[in-house]
Amino acid sequence: MKVAIVTMHVKQGKCEENVSYMKQMIQKAREEQADMIVFPQNAVSGYLLGDQWLDDDWCRYVDSFNEALLAESEDIAIVWGNIRYRNRRRFNAAFFAYRKQTHMRVKRNTPYTDDARYFEENPINSAIEFKGHVFALNFGREVQLTDININLDAAMYELDQTYSLKGNVIYANALGMQNSGKDVVVMAGGSGVRMQKKTIYQAAWFHEEMQIVDLAETREVESTQPQLLDALLLGIRDFDAQIFNRAIPWIVGMSGGLDSSVTAALLVAALGPKRVYGYNIATRHNSTTTISNAAAEAKALGIAYQEGNMETLVQASVELFHKEYGYAVEAMPSLVMENVQARSRGYLLSGFAGILGGVVVNNGNKVETALGYCTLYGDSIGALSLIGDLTKVQLFDLSKALNAHFGKEVVPLNLLPCVHEHGMDWTMPPSAELKDAQFDPMKWFYHDYLIEHLGTDLSLRSFMESYADGSIWKQDIARWMKYYHLDDPDAFLKDLEWLLTTRAKNAFKRLQLPPLLSVHKRTLANTREAQMREDRYVFEELKQRILND
Repeated sequence: MKVAIVTMHVKQGKCEENVSYMKQMIQKAREEQADMIVFPQNAVSGYLLGDQWLDDDWCRYVDSFNEALLAESEDIAIVWGNIRYRNRRRFNAAFFAYRKQTHMRVKRNTPYTDDARYFEENPINSAIEFKGHVFALNFGREVQLTDININLDAAMYELDQTYSLKGNVIYANALGMQNSGKDVVVMAGGSGVRMQKKTIYQAAWFHEEMQIVDLAETREVESTQPQLLDALLLGIRDFDAQIFNRAIPWIVGMSGGLDSSVTAALLVAALGPKRVYGYNIATRHNSTTTISNAAAEAKALGIAYQEGNMETLVQASVELFHKEYGYAVEAMPSLVMENVQARSRGYLLSGFAGILGGVVVNNGNKVETALGYCTLYGDSIGALSLIGDLTKVQLFDLSKALNAHFGKEVVPLNLLPCVHEHGMDWTMPPSAELKDAQFDPMKWFYHDYLIEHLGTDLSLRSFMESYADGSIWKQDIARWMKYYHLDDPDAFLKDLEWLLTTRAKNAFKRLQLPPLLSVHKRTLANTREAQMREDRYVFEELKQRILND
């Protein structure tokens, strides 16, 4: 039996374009004498459409394409994902059609995508007999007791997630960028077939293709895993294509630090150098090393690049504060002038974007964003955050992957720490460079770990209890806790309280940040602030236990 599996680049909300492509693939499968063709979940419309699913006219329109696909099934079995809309009731379903007869399976609702807000569940599920086999329709990684499972998916790429198939299964996953609120997710593709405990087909990750697979095939192929860099590049390209029609310049503020260096390299790797414009906007606090870093990277990337100094703009703000409003800079907290500098950069970058008819890219990483170590209307601006779901430590590895991608040093190596058994050494410690001798307050590796895990797969209670009972010292993170002298309970509690307090009081900033490329199912864009309020109660309860022990 020959099955055509389509790893389809689903265009969000563009039903006619999607169905036109599906019909082309059906015809191609016919010509290659396939018995069945399988498309991904929600192949007609895309999946993450938010409250558009509450529009009855839209749902009626999307549902109408089921008849068009059913009409194609006279001589080939067709499996696809779409909604069923009847009497203002919406079901997210998988369809099997052959000779204009259909079977349907309704998807269970999942909390991450807020399915229950839009779709009803239904237990309808029947065995499908076709060409001497019994098939079952599924979603995601579900498994039923049957000859062969057909699994449709619209699975986003998740960092550090291991992807594998189980049982006898034909798996079709969607490809491309879709948007869930402020989370811009990337469907990874990677469709596959597993039969008799062997993977006999796996599609290339992040690549659209149709492959005819003979289910009697016995040769096993190597299973691979998707890579972070490929996910980010596809997300950038799709966002640029869907939102800006691949037509506008991208403006990046290049400080010569790690975050902006990675962002600039990502833009060029995804879009090419001609539409990327770099600007170094220095003050008297910027070092010659970071300025040189920015210039060297711009040259290596081959992008348009300009250097300038914004001291005149900063001093104009100082004079305005004093002459018009009576505020002397000497009496201001230093943070005020740091934010003035950051906002001045944002003002200039926005101006450059307006002049060029483009948009600014956001440079913030996950740790800085979580802790509010950014300035509203300054370095928090942008059309899209490319690295906002990645910690600083994750950027270290991404930097190396980018340099390998370009085949040369693009992201400056002097920005990466030298990690050794006793800790790490920096040539250029991370700094906002908004005042003299300034260094970032974060404890890298340790704070990265907390931001990545607290509130997701690690509760504050379990973390503090592991410190209290000593089991934390058997975990990998212990080396960094000792490096920062957090084996001292007072220092540990002081630092943890600072992190929790800083994260909670800066929640208002996160609500105003740009959309971000998401590589986790739970990101800063959808973190429940109620969890942070609960943290205070847990912290106070376990604080005394740690001190008493």
